[in-house]
Amino acid sequence: MTRPILPVWVLAGLTLLLSACVAPVAIPPVDSGNGAAMEEGADSDTEFQRILACVEENFPAESYFTNDLLPDLDAAWESMECESMDQVRVGMSWILNDGGAPWYNAVELGFFRDLCLEVELVRGMTGFGHLPTLADGGVDFAVSAGGGLVPVFISGSERADLVAVGSLINHSPYIWLGLDHDTPTDQRSDKELTPQDFIGKTVGIHAGEDHYFDFLSHKYGISSDDVALVETGFTPDPVLAGEMDYTGAWLINETRLMEEQGYMNWVAFQFSEWGWDDYSEVITVRRGTLEENPDLIRRYLAAVIRGLVHVQNSPEESAEIAVTYAVDAELTKEQAVRRFQLQEDLVMGDGGLPMGHMAADRWNAQVASMIQYDQMELPACE
Repeated sequence: MTRPILPVWVLAGLTLLLSACVAPVAIPPVDSGNGAAMEEGADSDTEFQRILACVEENFPAESYFTNDLLPDLDAAWESMECESMDQVRVGMSWILNDGGAPWYNAVELGFFRDLCLEVELVRGMTGFGHLPTLADGGVDFAVSAGGGLVPVFISGSERADLVAVGSLINHSPYIWLGLDHDTPTDQRSDKELTPQDFIGKTVGIHAGEDHYFDFLSHKYGISSDDVALVETGFTPDPVLAGEMDYTGAWLINETRLMEEQGYMNWVAFQFSEWGWDDYSEVITVRRGTLEENPDLIRRYLAAVIRGLVHVQNSPEESAEIAVTYAVDAELTKEQAVRRFQLQEDLVMGDGGLPMGHMAADRWNAQVASMIQYDQMELPACE
């Protein structure tokens, strides 16, 4: 059985990465700092449309993404005759947990090998992740958990010439997570949250994520005086302890932690359904590789997408594989299966597009939103 190769240079920070995922963090107050902006909230849509038009003219999505190398999902799978194996290094989006299941399947079930690829999975990092590593030639592919980081990095001071070639999660997993106290803890809630449900509530957000509230306040007219924002860590424990009503989370992560503590009555406000919808697990390459060796990218994408399809079609087997390969997380088969269930609707093709494909209008809208809420700089549009 082939195992992912874990480079020595990332081991030093692993303990810190793991503790950031599981340890409660003190929750000092956060100043949203958006009072003046909210006075202009009625004009937010007009402002967005102005920025969007500028983005489409000056930084169109077609300049940094393509669907052209993604596989035909209806085509029969065919192995290649390999005279040699191409060595490929993949900068993953995060630690090796069950989120890497498509890649683990491609390794364990021979999808990479069938297409003459030998793949090394390199643990992810915070910040821009492996986008700088990719730009510098340290990896051949980079996977970004936050797809919006790709245009931010490309348009930044270094003007890295990278191209997004596929997305495994087509809708943002980011949520505000709480409990439905009108539903018994051993039952799932069917409550659908709206922005107005946060009025009079305390919401925990991670450092640097106050733009999510700015977005809601501008677009849906919620005053900062009506919502208490506090800084929180990466577990739902403060919600369970009653210290806050909601917490920033990922649909495929913290919800499982709640369920494992017996709280099936969690409820989620999913930002992708209210206008902030980022691609996730975005696969990016250097433009030079795209131009000089598109066949390498095509083979790689075919194997990874086949691994993703296997997650969808064979979750039990995929979970067994993930438990073995997810060396950075204590994981059970049941936990992995639950993740696959939670992410299923996020994975399916966007707007009728096949799995893995992306849409230019989605990219342009996301870039415009990031500019509007100070998450990205594009001088021509500011």
